Amino acid sequence: MSEGLLTISPMTKEDIPRIREIEKQCFTDIWPEDGFQRELDNTKIAFYITASLDGKIIGYMGSWIIMEEAHITTFAVDPEYRNRKVASTLMLCFLREAVKQNVHWSTLEVSEINEHAIKLYTRFGYKTVSVRKKYYGEHEDAFLMWLGNMHLKSFSDMLDEIEKEIS
Repeated sequence: MSEGLLTISPMTKEDIPRIREIEKQCFTDIWPEDGFQRELDNTKIAFYITASLDGKIIGYMGSWIIMEEAHITTFAVDPEYRNRKVASTLMLCFLREAVKQNVHWSTLEVSEINEHAIKLYTRFGYKTVSVRKKYYGEHEDAFLMWLGNMHLKSFSDMLDEIEKEIS
């Protein structure tokens, strides 16, 4: 990033109004008003982070880490800040934390028409394993994507390479 310093931090309740602004810019179906607060209150499994540029939140992602699995629940970057490695940085931080917590595989659902997200997930090793019909409404399916072998050295090496590329 050429301007400012990108920082990744745990999401807090004070972040929720800005998170909801980004969510409204990125999705047609948004979470209920108290959705993010419920997630933050679920401290046993929820892992939610934000990306900020010079103190302004420009992206976020959330996941559940349950035993050996991490499931991405939400992920968005303010459209004004896309194509600046924000999503890759969030994904890298998430996967590093998941590995620290002894996660072996990760899952997510992504809209079949969200080419940029699919490209990002594929870059990090996710593969489409199934289709969830009408997951995003009457006319939009989701790809169920899966990432395995997160405990192997080859996965760690891949993350190191991506980190070098985005630094």
